[in-house]
Amino acid sequence: MADILMYGLLLLALAIGFALGRWHPRRKSAHYPKDYALNYYKGLSYLFNEQPDSAIDAFIGSLAVNSDTLETHLALGNMLRRRGEVTKAIKIHQNLLARPGLNVRQQHESQIELARDYIKAGLLDRAEALLLELVKLSSMYKLQALEHLIEIYQDENEWDDAIAMASQLERRAKQHDQGQGLEQMQAHFACEQALQDLEARHITKARVHLQEALRFDPSSARASILFARLEFSQGRYREALKHIHRIPAQDPEYLIEVLDTLIESYERLGESRALDDYLQKLLKEHPSNTLIIKIADRLRWSQDDYVAADFIAEQLKLNPSIRTLNRLVELHLPHSEGKAKENLELLKQLVDQVIAEKPSYCCNKCGFTGNSLHWLCPGCKSWGSIRPIRGVAGE
Repeated sequence: MADILMYGLLLLALAIGFALGRWHPRRKSAHYPKDYALNYYKGLSYLFNEQPDSAIDAFIGSLAVNSDTLETHLALGNMLRRRGEVTKAIKIHQNLLARPGLNVRQQHESQIELARDYIKAGLLDRAEALLLELVKLSSMYKLQALEHLIEIYQDENEWDDAIAMASQLERRAKQHDQGQGLEQMQAHFACEQALQDLEARHITKARVHLQEALRFDPSSARASILFARLEFSQGRYREALKHIHRIPAQDPEYLIEVLDTLIESYERLGESRALDDYLQKLLKEHPSNTLIIKIADRLRWSQDDYVAADFIAEQLKLNPSIRTLNRLVELHLPHSEGKAKENLELLKQLVDQVIAEKPSYCCNKCGFTGNSLHWLCPGCKSWGSIRPIRGVAGE
C-alpha cells in the first residue's frame, strides 16, 4: 500500500511538473516544454518499470522549484523519510536548497526538513549545523530547531548544550504561553550531569548539579533520589533522610526506589523506633506492595513469621496483590508439612512464574513496559513518563 502511495505521488508530481513546465507564463524558451515533457515521460517509464530511484531523479528534473511546487517536493521528501528511505529524502531536500527561486521562508522550511533527514540518517553533525543556523536566522522555525537540537544533544549526552537549548526554548515558549515540562526536562539533564560526575568520582560537582536540578524543578523526585543515594554513600545518613523525606510531596510513586536507603539510614543512626513510625505513616498515606513487604520483613525479624504473616494477610484484604501473596506463602512454607507444604510449594512456583512474566514499569505516554526504571522512555523519548505499575500485578 505504501509503495502504491509513493508511486501515485510521484506520478502526480511528474504530471504537475509537466503541466507547469508547459504552461508556466514566465517560461519563454521554445525548448523548455520539450525538455520537461521528455523528463516527464522518462519518469513514467521508470515508474512502470519499478525503478523508483530513477523516477525520483526524473521528478526532480521535470518539476520546477517555485512557490507553486514547493509543497509537492516537501510532501514527497517527508513521505520518503517516514518510509525510512532517508537517502532519497535528503536528495530531494538538498535539491530544494540548491535552487535560487525560493524566498527566505521557503529556504528555512526546506532547511529544517533536511535537518530532520540528517537526524533520521544519524548524520547529527550536519543536522546540528543546519539547526544552529535556523536558531539565529528564523523566527518562524526557531522553536522547532531548538527542539531538534535538544534531541541531538540528548542522543550525544552533551548535557550542557541540551540545558542551554532548553533554556532558550523555555524563554521562547513562554512568549507563546507554552513550555510546559521544560523545567522538568532541564532537571533531568542536570541529573544526567550528576551521574557523569559520580562515575568520575567528582562528588562536589555532583552535588552542585543535583542542586541545580532542584532549582529547575523543585518537585524532581529523581534529583532527591540521587541526592539521597549520594549522601548515603558518603556516610551522611541524616542528609540522606532529608532528601528522602521530600519525595512523598514530590512524587510518592517513586518512594519504592529508596526504601532500602531509607531503612538502612535509620538503622545506621540507631533510630529503629523512628523508622517504624515513619514506615507506618507512609503505609497510611502512600501504600504500596513493596512497602508492605518491607514492613513485614521487619516484623519477621523483630518478632516472628506468624506476626509478619498476619500483617500481610490483613493488607491483602485491603489491597489484593500477587507479590504480597507470594511473600505470605514464603512465610508459611517453613511451618508446613506433608501435603499442605507440597501445595504451598506448587502455589509459589505458579506465582513466581506470573511475577517473572509481569513488567514492573510502564510509560504512561506510549505504553512501553519493562522491569527497570528508565527516566528517559526508550519508546517515545519522554522524560519521567515511566512509572511503577500499580494494581494486583504491580504496586
